[in-house]
Parts: sequence; structure tokens; C-alpha cells
Amino acid sequence: MLCDKCKKRQAIIYYTEIINGIKKEQHLCEECAAKYADFELGLSKANKELSLGGLLSSILGNYSASNPTVKEDELEAVIQCERCGMTYDAFLQGGKFGCAECYTSFGKQLEKSFRQIHGATSHIGKRPKGFVSQTDKIINDLSEIDRLSIRLQDAIEKEEFDQAVCLRDQIRALKAKEESHNV
Repeated sequence: MLCDKCKKRQAIIYYTEIINGIKKEQHLCEECAAKYADFELGLSKANKELSLGGLLSSILGNYSASNPTVKEDELEAVIQCERCGMTYDAFLQGGKFGCAECYTSFGKQLEKSFRQIHGATSHIGKRPKGFVSQTDKIINDLSEIDRLSIRLQDAIEKEEFDQAVCLRDQIRALKAKEESHNV
């Protein structure tokens, strides 16, 4: 696919922007992405390699620098991984962590950034159309009373007692109906 801007080079960056529920997609080559996007890719003339880590670190770095809620003393404090000694600034520059412990060491900074960028700190994901998990298959094979009993137990654990009362009444009605059919 060709770049949407220059129409000359191969598009390697697929940029999706959602503002007020309006989705805008751009397919850009590396050069047009560096000119067009709100974030800098951090590519020098000597280093023309584009990496996901570099892209992520530039987005997080620009977010931290432009975020007015970040206090000056937080910016001055050097956060460092206890295991490998990598600093958060070094991560932002390189785009790669030094070890697995870095995720824990820089967790608060990453969580703030992810929450601002994505609106949440965890990704739920999507399922293919028609996908049925093993748990769903087992639940689908259960009787209506058993399914309602599971939902009742869940409502009780979540302390949703109004819903639990409704489910209990539905279970009683189904059991009464079964007994009347068996007689």
C-alpha cells in the first residue's frame, strides 16, 4: 500500500486517531510519518531504523514532557531499576528495557502514561466472530437452572443482592415448573 501523503513510498506506519468518536486512519511512509505525526520518531540521519520500542519511547517521552500534571520534582528524581541500573530516561531514549525487573521499577510512570494514552492500564482485546471459549462451551451445555445458579453465586460474591433475589426467584420458578411437568 502506498503512503496516503506522498503517494510514492510504501506505507509502513498505520496511524489511527480517534477524536470525539471520529476515527481517522492514515497509512504513511517513514518520512511522511516523521513530518505529519504529532510525535517524533527520534530517527537520526545515521540511524534510519524504525522500531516499535523507539516509537513507544518517543510517545511516552513526549507525553511526560508535555504533561502539565507531572511535577518538577518528579522530573528531577532519577528512577532507576534495582537489578540492571537502567534509568527511566535511558528507557525513553533507547525504547528498550534492560531487564524484566524494569517493568516493576518503572511501573508507576508507565501506568500513568498508558492510562492517559489508552484510557486504561490493561488490554482486554477482541475475539474473532463466532469464537466460543472452553468455559462458554461448558456453560452452554448446562441446564438453565445450573446457569442461573452460577449467575446467582456470582451476584452474591459481588454483593449485588437485588440481582441475586431476581435470580433466586427465577430458579425457584423453573424448579416448580419442572416438578409440575414430572407429576
